[in-house]
Amino acid sequence: MRAVTADFFNKSESPRVSNVDKPTMLDDEVLVKIAYGGMNAADWQYSQGLSRHIPASNLNIMGFEAAGVVASVGRSVTTFREGDRVMFARSRTTGEAGTFAEYVSVPASLACPVPDGVPMTDAAATPICFMTSYIALFADDLGNAKPGQKVLIHGGSGGVGSFAIQLAKYGGLFVAATGRTVNKDYMIGMGADIAIDYTDPDKSIVAQTREWAPEGVDIVFDAVRQNTLPNGLDALKPGGTLVSISTGLDMSDLDEQMRASQALGFRHVRCFAHWPERIAKVPLVNILKRQAIRIPPVEVVELADLQSAIERLKGGHNRGKLVLKIDGE
Repeated sequence: MRAVTADFFNKSESPRVSNVDKPTMLDDEVLVKIAYGGMNAADWQYSQGLSRHIPASNLNIMGFEAAGVVASVGRSVTTFREGDRVMFARSRTTGEAGTFAEYVSVPASLACPVPDGVPMTDAAATPICFMTSYIALFADDLGNAKPGQKVLIHGGSGGVGSFAIQLAKYGGLFVAATGRTVNKDYMIGMGADIAIDYTDPDKSIVAQTREWAPEGVDIVFDAVRQNTLPNGLDALKPGGTLVSISTGLDMSDLDEQMRASQALGFRHVRCFAHWPERIAKVPLVNILKRQAIRIPPVEVVELADLQSAIERLKGGHNRGKLVLKIDGE
C-alpha cells in the first residue's frame, strides 16, 4: 500500500510516498481505509527528525490523525462494523505507524464515529486539535476552566487555537486570542471576545491583555508550543494557570520552567496532543452532533502537493487546517 514516510537518514527525501506492507490487525482493533489525514505542525517536525521523541528510522509513516471507513474489525470489537465512518488520533507520537497511509489499524477504543452530516474532510481535521484544546482547557489537572473565567489563547487562528476559542466559549469563558492583523476578524468570528494583534509594534501581548483584563486572566493557553508567548506569566492573575503544549521540538527544559513558575505562585502545566487514556472523557462526538461548534476552514491537499504543504506548516501561519487526501478514488 502507499504511505507517506519520513526518512531521517536522508532528509532531502523526507517526506516521500513509499510502498509499505498493509498493517495487520489485532483482536481489539479496526482496520480503517483512510480517506483523509489531518495535517499538523508536528508533521514538518516529524519529517525532518527534529523531535527528541521520535526513533531514528528510515521508514516512519507520518500522520497523527485521520478519517476513513472501517474495512474490517477485530474479533473482540463490538462497537464498529464494516462500512462505519470513523475518525481517530494515533495513540502515541512514537513507535507505530502513522495515519498517512491507505490503511491503518487502530484500537477500537481510540476511534470515534463520524456524526451524520460531518464531511470526511472535517472529520480528519478534528481529533488532534479538538482533544488537545478540550483537555488543555477543562481537565482538572490542567486548565480546570470554570464558567465566567477569562482565558488568553495564544495562536488563535491556527488549528488548535481555532478549536480552543470555540470550546472555551462553549464552556462559558471569556476569551482573548492572539494572531496577526489579517486574522483578527477570523478570531472574532470563531467567538473570541477580543483579538490581540501580536505584531503590534507599540503594545505587547501582555499589555493588550491587561487592558482587557486589568487584574489578569485566569488561564493562559499557549496553543502553539512552549516558549512562544513572551512573558506569559505576566498576563495571569495571582494563582493563575499557564498551559503549554509540549512538543519535542523545543530543546529547553520545560520541567525547570514549570518549577520556576510555580515558585512564583502560578500553576504551569504541560499538555500533550496525545491523551488516549482521556479520550472517553472528551465529548467530541456529542459536541459535533449538537453542532455546538463549527469546524475551522479545511483545505484539501493532494499527495502531489505534500512537500509544499509541509513548507506551509513550517511557516506557522496557516488559518484553520490542512488535510491530506489519501484515498485516490
